[in-house]
Amino acid sequence: MSDNDKTLCVVGASGLVGSHIVKAALAAGFRVNGTLRNADDPQKAPYLMALPGAAERLTLYSADMATSADFDAPLAGCDAVFIACLVPIYAGRDGTPAREMDEDRGWAEIIRPIEDGCLNIMQAAARQDVKNVIVCSSTSSTNPREPVAVKNEIDHPSDLQHQLSQKKYTAAEKTVMEASARAFAKEHGQRLVIFLPTMMLGPTILPEHANRAFHKALADMLEGKKGWHDTVPAGSMSVSHLDDVAALFLAGYETPEASGRYFAVYDSWPWRDIYAEIGKHVPASALPAPLDGEPEMPTGFDFTRRDSLGVTLRDIPTTLKETLDWLKTKPFG
Repeated sequence: MSDNDKTLCVVGASGLVGSHIVKAALAAGFRVNGTLRNADDPQKAPYLMALPGAAERLTLYSADMATSADFDAPLAGCDAVFIACLVPIYAGRDGTPAREMDEDRGWAEIIRPIEDGCLNIMQAAARQDVKNVIVCSSTSSTNPREPVAVKNEIDHPSDLQHQLSQKKYTAAEKTVMEASARAFAKEHGQRLVIFLPTMMLGPTILPEHANRAFHKALADMLEGKKGWHDTVPAGSMSVSHLDDVAALFLAGYETPEASGRYFAVYDSWPWRDIYAEIGKHVPASALPAPLDGEPEMPTGFDFTRRDSLGVTLRDIPTTLKETLDWLKTKPFG
């Protein structure tokens, strides 16, 4: 146990990342104030309150990132806030896909809600004199206009104007949010740490997360159904284990000199290699058709900053195996 006289606030406590930060913080002995839009949600709250240590040290609050005042109570007396509620927005209010919007709608319905939500929480943190702010962003904010062989968090930000011109508003939301968060933190004397994950696997805490995205695809493949792809893509995917991502977040908080952006991925693998690993665990009929030709070069990362936090991450075969073995148990019935 560590610093168990301190209270941490996790915004988005029922989210994929947030729930694992709650789990890790409780395991480390902290008190946790967790926020979700409805703290009494029967599909979410019971799973959080069932975590070890939750009965004694977890308090849930209802809060919406659109309303800054909602966060005053959960942030009162906290030593840090973990902002893990900035979920990517892929469509507008009427269901229009982000890529089909003009720039005005892209800003209004995709980019601004994420930027404003983050700033609303940071404003509440400033009011409550919370100086440690740890934000979950995405590697989508580290895609420079000209590709580089090995990218790092400092020298290779995404080009906002290029993202806008390509109608990549969902990626641009993180680029804009990070810039605004940095400016706010500098003005208000907050230490800002930003983590950049991509695809996160491993056992989930809430059932809804096991039924989404690649978790759902893997569960389908275990039953012999097709997953995400009919044919193996030529590209690559960056992967990390949820528990390792949460460990990085806590390390970012517990390392006083930590500041700025950090990759939160183990590495990037070609989809061909990912499916070869999955093929050790699922029926052959579930696998996509082989790639015709050689895969593209996977994303290269400089992990110097990530590794400075002292967290050892599981490799991709281990992460896939743990996820698939867990899914085989049908953990939520």
